[in-house]
Amino acid sequence: MATVHRGVFRPTGMPVAIKILNQDSLDDEVLVHRFEQEARIQNILGRRHAGIVTCFEPIEVMERPAIVLEFVPGESLADILDVDEIFDASEAIEVALQALDALGYAHHHGVIHRDIKSENILLTPQGRVKIADFGVARAEDEAFLARRTQSRDLVGTVVFMPPEQLESPATVDHRADLYSLGITLYEMVTGELPFDGEEGYPLMKAIETEPPVDPRTHEEELPDCLAEIILRAIEKSPDDRYGSAGEMSAALRRCQQQVSTTSRRRRSTRPDTSGEDPEGFRPTEPVALTAPRSFGWIEDRSGQLAPGRVILTRAGLKFGRHPDRCDVVIPDGEVALEHALLIPIEPDDVLLVDLATPTATLVDGEPITRMRLHDGDAFCVAGAWTFTFHR
Repeated sequence: MATVHRGVFRPTGMPVAIKILNQDSLDDEVLVHRFEQEARIQNILGRRHAGIVTCFEPIEVMERPAIVLEFVPGESLADILDVDEIFDASEAIEVALQALDALGYAHHHGVIHRDIKSENILLTPQGRVKIADFGVARAEDEAFLARRTQSRDLVGTVVFMPPEQLESPATVDHRADLYSLGITLYEMVTGELPFDGEEGYPLMKAIETEPPVDPRTHEEELPDCLAEIILRAIEKSPDDRYGSAGEMSAALRRCQQQVSTTSRRRRSTRPDTSGEDPEGFRPTEPVALTAPRSFGWIEDRSGQLAPGRVILTRAGLKFGRHPDRCDVVIPDGEVALEHALLIPIEPDDVLLVDLATPTATLVDGEPITRMRLHDGDAFCVAGAWTFTFHR
């Protein structure tokens, strides 16, 4: 569907990932729709939850749709399982708890991922989980979706799908994601999948009718509480599974208290070189803060914009006239469609960038290209719209 490149956001040097739709996908209306949907959902959810990969903005590359995504150093769970030993119970529970926190947030906002699997769960060198690839997600809230495809094609990866998704992908609810996470947990602690083989009728029939092999068959030392959680998560009927991400999290936390913190088997601790660059540039992951307010907020001095105060999130704020691309929309013809950008580089370091506009961004009456802001600093957009930055 698409190819992902690593890039750099020039005004700040921040590493990004650029996902470009393949030429062969341009003629497929469903794939183009899913690509647009991925950008829309991850732009909204990723800005608000640190466990979901953020989409910063859609762009065009070589006359093809593309999206600029948060760069996540590290590996997917699938990459780790391919080259290392299985996860021990403590590690697997911690990964699952973080994934459930992100999924619970998505479910609360009406979004069902529908393709949770080890390839789409990323793990940073610091142990932070990031959920990626909402390309086949189902959004119940029309605010996330300008239009809905009625395609009944199978979406997702069969070995991770619950039975109901094989029958009717368009009608699954949030419990489908919990099933898929249960399959992922099974793979993490055993190195195996309960149902496997070439995609086709025999595999689908097994998922729909055959009971899964108890994970303790593969790993005799697996704690009973974790095995029971996995088996409940992958029940055939959605009604027999956990009712919500929160309920499954609670069960995992109870199990976590029973599991020894001493690892039975640790994955290798080889040095991480995934982010190294042959030219010497090594990106670092931005520090994730628990509260957006840690970055401060912006006050509209004109009193004409709503809301008058805007929280500065980790994804930054864009000022301009374009209602879809900007966080602070200024209805003034002198303001560029995308005029200025405010980006937290570190918790105590916020950068103001003018996006090469003809009417400029002013600080103390002087046009700036970029500068660091401190508490109480004011800046003016197009000579008429003044904002103050506060911590």
